[in-house]
Amino acid sequence: MNNEIRRILEQVQSGALDVDEAALRLKLEPFAELGYAKVDTHRKLRQGIAEVIYGAGKTAEQIVGIISAMKDHGQALILVTRLDSEKAALVQEVHTDMRYYGDAHMGIAGEFPQPDGNGPIVVATGGTSDIPVAEEAALTAQALGNRVERLYDVGWLDCTGSSPTWKPSCPPM
Repeated sequence: MNNEIRRILEQVQSGALDVDEAALRLKLEPFAELGYAKVDTHRKLRQGIAEVIYGAGKTAEQIVGIISAMKDHGQALILVTRLDSEKAALVQEVHTDMRYYGDAHMGIAGEFPQPDGNGPIVVATGGTSDIPVAEEAALTAQALGNRVERLYDVGWLDCTGSSPTWKPSCPPM
C-alpha cells in the first residue's frame, strides 16, 4: 500500500482525521488542469512516486505554475529535469526553496527525505562526459529515499592490465 494512503488511513484510525475528510482527500480531483499542462496530482497516491517535471521545452513561467500546482496539492519534494540555469534562476525567484544542480541540469524544490532504502545505490561513470546523466540519476535516487555512492571517472576497461585506475577481472583471451 502506498505510504500516503497508509498515512491517511492511520490518521483516521487514530482519530486525527474523520472519515469524511479522509474520503475527500482521497477523491479530490486527480489532475490540475493548467491550460498548458495537466498535472497528475494523484500519481504519488497511486504509484508511490510523484510526477517529475521535464523542463526542456517548457518556459520558466510554465515550470513555476506546475510547481505551484504540485505544492498546492501537498507535494513536498518536486524534481525538474533537463533544466538550464537561466530558467532555473527565473523559477527560483518564485520558488525560493528550489536548488539548482548545474552538473545534473536539474532543479529540486523541497527537502530530500531521510534514506530508507535497502542499501546504497552506486552510480558510476567511466569518464567525465557521463557525469551529467549520472548526477541526474544520483539525485533522483536520493529524492526517492536512497543512499547514493558516486564513483565518477573510474577509468576504462583494459584487460591487458595497463589501465591506470582500475584492474577488472577479465575473461580468458
